[in-house]
Amino acid sequence: MQTVCVTGARPLQIGLAASLCSLFLTVPTFRVAAQTVPPATDTIRDDMQAKPASQAAALATYVVRKAKRQDAKPAPQDTTPAPQDAKPQTPPSKPAEGQPQQTPPAPAVPASVPPGTFTYSGLIDVYFGINVRAPRAANGGPFTATVTPSGESIGIDNAGRAFDINDRELSLSLAELTFTRTEGKGIPFAITGTLTTGDTARLVHATEPGGTSSWQNIQQLYLSKTIHAANRDLTFDFGKFVTPIGQEVIESTGNDNYSRGFVFQYATPLYHAGLRATVPLDAKGRFTAMFLAVNGWNNVADDNDQKSFGVGLTWKPDSHFTGIFNYLGGAEGTGAYGPALAPKNRGNISTQLAEFAPTWQMNPKLKLAGDIVYANGTGDVSGIHMSGDWLGLAAYARYQLTPKFAVAVRAEQFEDLPGAGGVGLRLGGSYTKLRSGTVTLEYALLHSHVITRLEYRHDQSSSASFFGAGSGNTTPDQDTLTGSAAYKF
Repeated sequence: MQTVCVTGARPLQIGLAASLCSLFLTVPTFRVAAQTVPPATDTIRDDMQAKPASQAAALATYVVRKAKRQDAKPAPQDTTPAPQDAKPQTPPSKPAEGQPQQTPPAPAVPASVPPGTFTYSGLIDVYFGINVRAPRAANGGPFTATVTPSGESIGIDNAGRAFDINDRELSLSLAELTFTRTEGKGIPFAITGTLTTGDTARLVHATEPGGTSSWQNIQQLYLSKTIHAANRDLTFDFGKFVTPIGQEVIESTGNDNYSRGFVFQYATPLYHAGLRATVPLDAKGRFTAMFLAVNGWNNVADDNDQKSFGVGLTWKPDSHFTGIFNYLGGAEGTGAYGPALAPKNRGNISTQLAEFAPTWQMNPKLKLAGDIVYANGTGDVSGIHMSGDWLGLAAYARYQLTPKFAVAVRAEQFEDLPGAGGVGLRLGGSYTKLRSGTVTLEYALLHSHVITRLEYRHDQSSSASFFGAGSGNTTPDQDTLTGSAAYKF
């Protein structure tokens, strides 16, 4: 056993946590409580990547991330025409399969759904993956681990991955049930909830200030009210909902690739608690605006008495193209940067994020998409000034070969650029660049209720010690082959 400075936050997105943890080792008044966890190597990298043993200071395990919404932002879907399900579906938050991504829709109910209607849907997602590097700790356990704010330890083999964290182990990634009751029959608002369990549920809430175990089973729970005024339907959602930011979402079936990319993992939030409003700006639905007033990134419990505010604009000039612009800004704490900013009011990092996410359905078989994210953070934590920037770029393509068989590719790059203090806010340490290439084969069964995938992915880092290998060793790259199956109902 070895004592390390723990900054358990989102899986592999640790930046500031690791950076601050490193500072804690030299600034006694800025030190977090140490915990004892099984070491993956002699020292542990901030986002759970092991660093060379020659460095005396142990950096933190910090796992956060990323998950994303089901109704808050529609994800790229396949072009396979799917039959109508026997059961009613979740609110119209995702477009039909094969259609471009839409604006984060309000959970307003279609006119054809009677008032007071209860609907439900769900999925069960399992996978088995092989990492060519066979990453393991020197003692034979998981390569590294993250400790959440509630004290739970989550073993990680595949460093840098959001949810496909296990190597050579059949795993339940996510089991999910979404329910919706429309407005009417004595209740003047709609109700939406998403209940979850599995590794993904824990990892999504790995930096929740209110405790991972307290919130991991409630991915969403909010009330909705639509008001008709000035020939427009203005919809308000209040509660906890997945973020409308990002091209990828938490559920694998909402994406064209099985694994989530580095941009999803490190660049954007996963969920919010607060108020969201959406309104169409023109009669033809070409422009839709969204407004957010929330506690911040990934926090139901507000740990800094500050709010974050966001705006979004969706431009849909025709049925083939959709462009989404998002901005989110505010003082962020534990939810965005991990327990290094705990306890409450220890410090804030003013964080500004801008995104452009286009989707182009070129024809019924070919879809192209992209995601560009730039963010900046600056602030003082216990009197120490911290700053940095990060940039995420991702390109996607999907081709429907037959009604049941499709192929999808993704290429991306994520950069963590240090500012004051010389350490990055997302990955920690010096300047770090991550690149990834992914090829996914998909086959749909049982009228698209079962989605099977075989995926190859190569990850590359500018840091020689970002990923894991056998016997606690580190490496600058990793290759994985993953098979998955998800049942939708």
